[in-house]
Amino acid sequence: MKKHLAYFIISSFILFLSAEVSVRLLGLIDFPIYDANPIIGYIPAANQHGRFLNKNYWQFNSWHMGAPDFLTNSKPDVLLVGDSIVLGGNMLAQEDRLGPQLQKIIDQNVWPISAGSWALQNELTYLHTNPDVVSQIESIVFVLNSADFAEASSWRCDFTHPRQKPKFALWYLFNKYIYALDKCGEVPEMLQVPPGNLSVELAEFLKATRLDPVFIIYPNKAEEIDPELRKKTFEPYLSLLFATGAKRVV
Repeated sequence: MKKHLAYFIISSFILFLSAEVSVRLLGLIDFPIYDANPIIGYIPAANQHGRFLNKNYWQFNSWHMGAPDFLTNSKPDVLLVGDSIVLGGNMLAQEDRLGPQLQKIIDQNVWPISAGSWALQNELTYLHTNPDVVSQIESIVFVLNSADFAEASSWRCDFTHPRQKPKFALWYLFNKYIYALDKCGEVPEMLQVPPGNLSVELAEFLKATRLDPVFIIYPNKAEEIDPELRKKTFEPYLSLLFATGAKRVV
């Protein structure tokens, strides 16, 4: 009996170790990590790159942009600001994401800065804390949805915005993709972004900038299907944008 138990334990350990090594070799945890703080909430860490699934190349430069080194040239430079729509996600290679695709179409330098579930306040914080970036660009384009007009997003959980590579890949992948045994909890107090005033912050930014930003508002599926819902949902946010000085709203 003891011998059988020993065989079972050894076999289980070998199986676990083999599976752990396999998912790592397959590139399943070769994804970007994040910095988290109570100022911006969270942001892709600077100076990192990899290949998710050993094929989907991704990169973040020293300014946290999903792009190569931030080097301006004779072409106009566009800062593309947004959430997961701009970020693209692990299942897309960098070249297939919104910024690089737009760059091919408009023949300008497009610099994406984004994070999944960022709100407009997170994005304004990036612009406020990185004036050297703003000073070198010719235009800013915000890509927004209804949820982006809520309060700034704070870091909550390593399963949505990992701050380091997981120690145990199998546990991480099971929890993230199969069943959340370890659910995301409340925002840690030390990482809670203080409440702000979006209307004031946006008005101050628009007044101070030499640029004339473009705000693109896109609907979710329910808003796309129902024009009345879309109108009702968009109305307060469009009003806020125009009241704070936005002129180019799509």
